Amino acid sequence: MSDDAPPVAATARRLLRAAERRVRRRPPRLGRPDTSWVRAEDAPDAPEPLASFRFFAVLGTWFEADVVGATVRNAFEQGCERVYLVDNDSPDDTVAVATAAGAIAAASFATDDYDEHERMRVMQGVVDTVSATAADEDGAEHIWWLWLDADEFPHGPAGRTLREHLAGLDARYRVVGARWFNHYPDRVPEYETGHHPLPYQPLCEELAHPMCDLGHRKHPLQRWDAGGPPITCGAGFHMASCAEQLVEPTVPVYEHHFPFRVEAVSRARLDVLCGPDGARATDPETAAHMQKRYRQLDDVYRHRWNRLERLAMDDRSRGVHLLPWPDQVDPADARTRTF
Repeated sequence: MSDDAPPVAATARRLLRAAERRVRRRPPRLGRPDTSWVRAEDAPDAPEPLASFRFFAVLGTWFEADVVGATVRNAFEQGCERVYLVDNDSPDDTVAVATAAGAIAAASFATDDYDEHERMRVMQGVVDTVSATAADEDGAEHIWWLWLDADEFPHGPAGRTLREHLAGLDARYRVVGARWFNHYPDRVPEYETGHHPLPYQPLCEELAHPMCDLGHRKHPLQRWDAGGPPITCGAGFHMASCAEQLVEPTVPVYEHHFPFRVEAVSRARLDVLCGPDGARATDPETAAHMQKRYRQLDDVYRHRWNRLERLAMDDRSRGVHLLPWPDQVDPADARTRTF
């Protein structure tokens, strides 16, 4: 379906996608995550937002020089004051590109294989250390953290930046979930370095997962409070844990995922991760999604959408239903800054 479809058709498609999301938000089946870690609450009639807060990002990278500069720029465009880089010993110039874009090289670690647990340990350590330092040196009482992978581009709802959205939230909320859209390239060039990927890859599929009762796949915004119990981010930024009951707003932010960029670049990266000569990502617990992407490569770049293996870990069916991004949300929410 084209981007210039009549408004009535576009509205019908948005309603269909909303119905599909409601179906996917049914109570989790046996073996699915326990969603009681967070409770969703509507915004109060008279919200009481924080008087002030800091806004930082922590970005985990490996072999992503083609896109990381744009990732860092988007974080700043969304209102982040600082972007802290945690790199897994990238074999390319990921660190140089990221720091040239303004990121702070906070930590680097080396592993023989892709190790999500080690990655999260190092990233959490950066968040905890920076937060404590900001509290001691700057008197920071609240810090919103944006947890990012290099292929993720978030933004706020209703045309707002993330910072603008956070500034209006009631203080009860310490995490914010995201509606999560997985994008696929349908044209050449698939991407151009330095730019936001959204104009190059408008086709996507929303993935809703039972990481919370609202079906948000990820919860990338988490707030550190000097006077509150710490939040520990879970693997992949899907969930979190805390000694107190966490509360999230029912209005989500939006996150766009671009795992497939220029074909030669994406093939080279996934060959090292999953191919016979590389195979860094072999652990089925933490790397199954990467192995699925590797198996998707030929179908993705030949645009064989009906043959694509679905990305959800517990879904062995094939075929994705792709629509332009603006057709899947309300018009106000489709407004975001690109470059």
